[in-house]
Amino acid sequence: MSIHTHDSRNPHFFKNASFYILAGLIALGPLNSKILGAAWLFFWVFGFWIAFKTRNTPSHTSSIAATVTSTWFKSCVLALALTGICILLSRQGSDTLNAPLRILLAATAAFFLARRGAISSYLRRILLHAIALACLLAFAWTVFLTFQDPSVVVRNSLATNAIPWAVVISFYTALLLPAALSEQDSMVRRRLWLFGAGCGIGAILLSQSRGAFLIIPWCCLVYAWFWYRNGTHHASIHRAFLMLFGAVAIVLASAWFMPGDVLRMHQAVHDISEARTSENYNTSMGARLYLWGMAVEGIRESPWIGIGSIERMRRIKHAGEGESAEVQAKLHEVRSLGHVHNQYLHSALDGGVIGLASFLALLIGMAVAIFHMRRTAPIAAWQLGGVLFMHATASLTNVNFAHNYYATALALAVVLPLLTASHNATKTRSS
Repeated sequence: MSIHTHDSRNPHFFKNASFYILAGLIALGPLNSKILGAAWLFFWVFGFWIAFKTRNTPSHTSSIAATVTSTWFKSCVLALALTGICILLSRQGSDTLNAPLRILLAATAAFFLARRGAISSYLRRILLHAIALACLLAFAWTVFLTFQDPSVVVRNSLATNAIPWAVVISFYTALLLPAALSEQDSMVRRRLWLFGAGCGIGAILLSQSRGAFLIIPWCCLVYAWFWYRNGTHHASIHRAFLMLFGAVAIVLASAWFMPGDVLRMHQAVHDISEARTSENYNTSMGARLYLWGMAVEGIRESPWIGIGSIERMRRIKHAGEGESAEVQAKLHEVRSLGHVHNQYLHSALDGGVIGLASFLALLIGMAVAIFHMRRTAPIAAWQLGGVLFMHATASLTNVNFAHNYYATALALAVVLPLLTASHNATKTRSS
């Protein structure tokens, strides 16, 4: 039993209606963390329900979708198992399991759905429309907060912490742009998705979350690749990369010379300079520099099993203890934090090599899935590639897994290109 399209007179109305509900929840997700959580819950419950209802029914497995969902499922199981080992070996709270468990449940649902038929082209478009609407609502909300009252800080008025929120919007942008450039759908739909991607970038810039700004060069790279692929002359690649570097240069120049430091670029340079010259770490970047150094020292002490989350918190809360009052005053911002603002260092500090392997298992799982899709389903591969790129780079300056909103959104963002890979493959071969 497969998940049929709307126009194929599917008698199982509940299945298609469920995807409409899921799409609505995803669209409203940027406004409230509980709504996005409901979308995640609805998705994996639906996947488990499909598995239960069709356990005695012959499957309609799509080879590419089955392969990549299986790959992702196995990597999620490995990540959860390694996290569990870390909890047993070192002093860590069970809340460490939140992110890998949320991701695994969605991966399991996708695993079941892929074996009962990948998402149809119609339902794929519905979900992309929902993601485009989510970007539009995110942009509208940040604009509203910006112009409602100059004293309102946009970063403090979002559905969750501004950094993971902005990275989640970058996931949505990464999912929309390849579909908008693929020429597999009508011009109206593609323009809608392209508009949604633009709104996503606008929302990210207004959130002033520097960790998500790399979505801009990624979008330029995607555009350059599609331009080259659709070009008729070899010179197209030179024009494409010229456009890529030109667009990045324009964005960086605008950010640097724009009055008021809208994107907080000057502030970042000032914070780093102040931390190095006066050892004042009471800034966003200054606190990160101190915590990164502290994390490296802790990893050297216990590289195999880490020092555990309890000891990590103790070290952060007692930063500068025993030093002069002046030194302690310069570490006030550091003592107010709870993690080291780098997912790689954070995982290795708490769980050693095993903890870092748990985090890397997810990255490797996505990379292997992309490898499988690169030829047969290039659109899905580019979509998942964008999610992987943003997840990997944004984790360099923040521990986004500390926020359930982020793990929930990542779980959903990964499974969409995996489930739609067979549709993209079919379209690619037919074209």
